[in-house]
Amino acid sequence: MLKKIAAGALATAAGASLVVTMGAGTATATATTAGLDVDITEVSPNPVVVRGDRDATVTIEVRAIDAEKVELLLRPDTDAPHTLKAKEPKLVREGKLWRFVTTFDKSDYRGRWIATANAYAKDGKEPAATDTAGFSVKHARPHVRKADTRLVGFNASPEPVRKGRTIYFSGRLEARQHWNWRGVRDEEVDVYFRSSRSSAWKYVTSADTRWDGRFSAKTRAHRSGEFRAVFDGDRRLDDSSSNRDWVHVRSWRR
Repeated sequence: MLKKIAAGALATAAGASLVVTMGAGTATATATTAGLDVDITEVSPNPVVVRGDRDATVTIEVRAIDAEKVELLLRPDTDAPHTLKAKEPKLVREGKLWRFVTTFDKSDYRGRWIATANAYAKDGKEPAATDTAGFSVKHARPHVRKADTRLVGFNASPEPVRKGRTIYFSGRLEARQHWNWRGVRDEEVDVYFRSSRSSAWKYVTSADTRWDGRFSAKTRAHRSGEFRAVFDGDRRLDDSSSNRDWVHVRSWRR
């Protein structure tokens, strides 16, 4: 599942990153840096679920315009030290679409991961364009009964909203207790965004639930798209996602 981070922070974490790189080969693109763009359009599946001793495969697609090279960095979204195995991904480039495939197993970090795509122009030593997306890696535990959860009343407002203004989020996390649903306190709920041109959900912000299960958060309006709230679950609670709420962002007053 999808946290924006600075490119500089990723550089300092290079020792704990999984690096997937594919050169342009015989490509003849000569576009300048000014015309270069990159966007992580899909992370599939999300979450990535590792079941027992079987590897789980994840495919990440990156659309890059006028890129000579695209580099993909994967790292766990945590400050704790972890030893990561090198990956041997299968790479396919199809026109402007770059596809990266790798696998996760039971030794890999369980939790949120960050995918960062860096696009380079011809002869470029530094990334000319960068995009990030988040996803989750889970380890399935057979024969473990968890309580059902649900995210209700999720709302993103106002709508429409002017670009640069604040969007407010609210909702409630509930867990089933026998035949009743009750609010769950002190749990983290993440908010994700997906634009109309992309299938990838990207992390926006997080909020902790209050005593009654309600949560609230906010962000700045950048582009039109839909938001949703996601609860990753824990050892006693199952995961859940909210309904999707579309917000139209205007760049001028009407």
